[in-house]
Amino acid sequence: MLRYDGPVITFLMKLGDMVILHVLWLLCSLPVITAGPSAAAAHYVALKLVRDEGSSVVSMFFKAFRANFRQALPLGLISLFAGAVIGADLYLLSRPAQMGGAAGFCMMVLTVFLTIIYGITLLWLWPVLVTYETTCLGAVRSAFFMAAGNWGETSVMVLQDLVLGILAVVSIAFLPQAAVIFAIFGCPLFFVVNAFHIRRAFDRLKEAGREMQEKEEEGNG
Repeated sequence: MLRYDGPVITFLMKLGDMVILHVLWLLCSLPVITAGPSAAAAHYVALKLVRDEGSSVVSMFFKAFRANFRQALPLGLISLFAGAVIGADLYLLSRPAQMGGAAGFCMMVLTVFLTIIYGITLLWLWPVLVTYETTCLGAVRSAFFMAAGNWGETSVMVLQDLVLGILAVVSIAFLPQAAVIFAIFGCPLFFVVNAFHIRRAFDRLKEAGREMQEKEEEGNG
């Protein structure tokens, strides 16, 4: 059980990889404008980790960071701006003075709807960007359709992210010892947990494409 390639050592090495990934993601996100490339690189490594593929975390991270920089940079800035606008709208609309009448209620419903669309699209955006060759607009469109077309995985990811987020807040407030876990692994913990569900969706899509190609080859033959 304690062999180098045994389950215990493999699990501990995975935890170490996640800590390294957290440090890399955090450092490369600090300039803020590079948050997009950093998120893309972190999701690339997360997908590799759940597949037991790739080499060292550092080399995989910076390889994906450089490869996706041109597209991830504007997508990251747009995502941050959109998130800030939606967050500001939710804050303003949550104030009692703004909720009076049908207009305030309709605005709140619309903002909540846009928040859901924004959130589920963002869950798939970076995995789609680092997995498929596409444009910025194509990545956004594909991410939305992946979220809508794989509603089971999307729902589970939203639920588990909410649970992890609540646990993080509660632990910081009432159980600082447990909060150390979230401080060590950070947001990449969410990326890796989500990657298990994203991987299954990508595998199904790949298998469907392979079957379609085989049928086309049989038809041409």
